[in-house]
Amino acid sequence: MHASGRESITEYYPPRTGAIIALVFFLLMTALPGFVVFDGSEQLVMRVLGGLAMALFGFGVYAMLEDLLRPQPTLLVTDQGFTYRGFPHVAWAEVERVRLGIGRLRKGGRAEMFAEVVLRDPAEFRDRVQALGDVTMRRNPDRRLFIVAERLPVPVPMVVDVMREHHPGLSVRAVEDAPADAPPAAPRSPDRDMVESALVSALTEALPVGWNLAVLWFSLVGDDGHAGIQLELTDPDADHTDELQPSEEILTLLNRLKEVCYDQMTGTWLSGQVVLRAASTKAEFTLSFKEIPDWLPIPEPDECRRELATYPRAGDEIPTWLRQRIS
Repeated sequence: MHASGRESITEYYPPRTGAIIALVFFLLMTALPGFVVFDGSEQLVMRVLGGLAMALFGFGVYAMLEDLLRPQPTLLVTDQGFTYRGFPHVAWAEVERVRLGIGRLRKGGRAEMFAEVVLRDPAEFRDRVQALGDVTMRRNPDRRLFIVAERLPVPVPMVVDVMREHHPGLSVRAVEDAPADAPPAAPRSPDRDMVESALVSALTEALPVGWNLAVLWFSLVGDDGHAGIQLELTDPDADHTDELQPSEEILTLLNRLKEVCYDQMTGTWLSGQVVLRAASTKAEFTLSFKEIPDWLPIPEPDECRRELATYPRAGDEIPTWLRQRIS
């Protein structure tokens, strides 16, 4: 953070590792066609094509050198607002709140920590994106504004803390926090506390040394199940993967949790997550009785029918996507 006049400014630049790897790649791809271009025995057409390839990859070398020598900030935060690369400037008065969470933001991508900036007037911001945003954003102007770790040199929560330093009135909420008007929780089975406790114990035992945050995400519709453990480590450079596969014990306990959460009216959960924080002794359970993560494929009709046959629920408690899938 540094001062500019009376206003403080915080700038975050993208990590250099990606640009360095890309520079090495473009240098290699620029050099290889040279063997053809400068070989007098090659046909003219091949030499011309080789020259075009050298020019194309040479432009990539120039772009990567530009990024390394004169980098542009990914995120610039001031007392008036912030500018995230690829988006127009956002004033604090435009921001309703910031939501912190972990999830997959791209289909097929891995779960990652993110901060979603919820705006008071998304339509007005969309018009500015179309006018000022980069090419990618103009093609998808309704895309929500997510701040992600891959474009920053520090963890996302640290960035949000800096935002609050610049704007103390900023409202920050975790994604798993329930809104004030959320429906009441499903009735708890007497066995549910026991299963949740066993699940937390099994999850804790599976975590590596030096973990800071762990999120067990899961989805089960019929026999179509998916699960994973996303980690945030205290030392990002530690020799550990940031995503683990759940053990058989954890998967068995998830099946048991589905059973003990069943209610004749609302059915049972279709997906959920368990959040563990090293600094807290409390585990956070979030269960959804109607939705599955949008990065997962919709289960086959037979699996949807098996879900409702095993755990029947009231007609008005069957989500629209599930009803359409079995019709």
